[in-house]
Amino acid sequence: MGHLFRHQEGEAAPAIANIPAPQASTIDYDWVLISGFIIVLTQVGFAFIEAGSVRYKNSQSIVIKVILGLFLTILIWWLFGYGFSFGYDFQTNFMGGTKLGGSNWEANQYGNDYTNFVFRASGAAIAVSVLSGAAAERMTFLAWSVLAIVYAGFIYAGLAHWTLGQGWLTTLGYKDFSGAGVVFFAAGVAGLVVTVLLKPRRFRFDPNTTLQFQRHSPIYIAFGSILVFAGWLFYNGGIVAQGANSKYTQGLVAVNTLIAGATGGFFAFIIRYFQNETTSLVALSRGIISALVAVSAATDDMKPWTAFIYGLLAAVFYSVLAKVIPKVHIDDPVEVVPVFLGNGFLGIFLSAFFDTKAGVFYGFGAKLLGMQLLGLLIIFVWVAFFVLITLLILKGFGVLRIDSETESVGIDKAHCLGEAIVFANQIDEVPLVQKTEMVQLGNSQIGSGFRPGFR
Repeated sequence: MGHLFRHQEGEAAPAIANIPAPQASTIDYDWVLISGFIIVLTQVGFAFIEAGSVRYKNSQSIVIKVILGLFLTILIWWLFGYGFSFGYDFQTNFMGGTKLGGSNWEANQYGNDYTNFVFRASGAAIAVSVLSGAAAERMTFLAWSVLAIVYAGFIYAGLAHWTLGQGWLTTLGYKDFSGAGVVFFAAGVAGLVVTVLLKPRRFRFDPNTTLQFQRHSPIYIAFGSILVFAGWLFYNGGIVAQGANSKYTQGLVAVNTLIAGATGGFFAFIIRYFQNETTSLVALSRGIISALVAVSAATDDMKPWTAFIYGLLAAVFYSVLAKVIPKVHIDDPVEVVPVFLGNGFLGIFLSAFFDTKAGVFYGFGAKLLGMQLLGLLIIFVWVAFFVLITLLILKGFGVLRIDSETESVGIDKAHCLGEAIVFANQIDEVPLVQKTEMVQLGNSQIGSGFRPGFR
């Protein structure tokens, strides 16, 4: 995924992020900037998806976490994350140490830090919004805020420096076009650690419980998935900054993204029908996102028929994992693990075979396969270790998980001044209707034997 940025190794001063290349036209800057704007709007899609995936009594709180994560990511990336990711690392290959807090940002013929920040900060916010789904219905706002800051500003920023900025992991041979591994697999790993450490919602896997844990709005999930699908075209498309010189690649990326998403949604829908003998709007929606995650590994280096295979296998992978995860008592209401961890892994793994420039099926041997698996292992260890440390510290201070009373009544009522939708007269309407009917009865129906009622 190093199309856009290059380290200037050995230089005394930090080099500007290379968006776009010096020979590119001004429209390339505009394209990347507009793509960043649209990526921010995908937060609406993620908010819909996550609100629809939880119980109604917690739907407002999860939207708060999505929006809060967006704002915290932007701020921490301005202060630290962007510099850690794309600043000069003084040949340590670990993290950048310049460009912190907007200092020494440049915009010239060699690149544009301002455009780069908009695009990359909005992409980092996607990773954080994915992680918020794993915290659904159980984590406190304070704990979530701390986790979002640490994940966006340090954990993800480190991965970005190693890969997105043509860092040591990319130089080693790891390939990831727009973040199937570094963004989505990493967020899925973090989500797995979060949901395991938080433990399931009370009575979630109790066979004797009478509580209901169904998603409260599959329609919200569908609306959100379509919004994310549209935004993903800009997310993948914005990676190809040099449209003036690579028109074919921009079109190819868009076509592959569309084909994979459509294929994943369709086949996840079909598979769920044969599994349960009923249609499922949730499976249709989750299949779209699963395929988009997988195809992001190598959208620019595959044929359209390969994107179809990615979508098909992503639908199968999601469908299997969505059945297995609850059976091992992992409580994942937004299905972060099967959608993002599972298909992030699948996408990076498949790219070792289908990549037209380095894949096994194109005669390049198994070197890329080894590098992809090594990269996934490094990402897993890095993310799991620091997320676990962060959560254990929060748990030690007693601020990680909501209390049992809040969980019973719902976070919305306990901490958000009421549920997501409040009807102004929902308490007083029935007595008022009864009083009105009694007046009518006294005026015209006394002695008739007629008893008014609700119809």
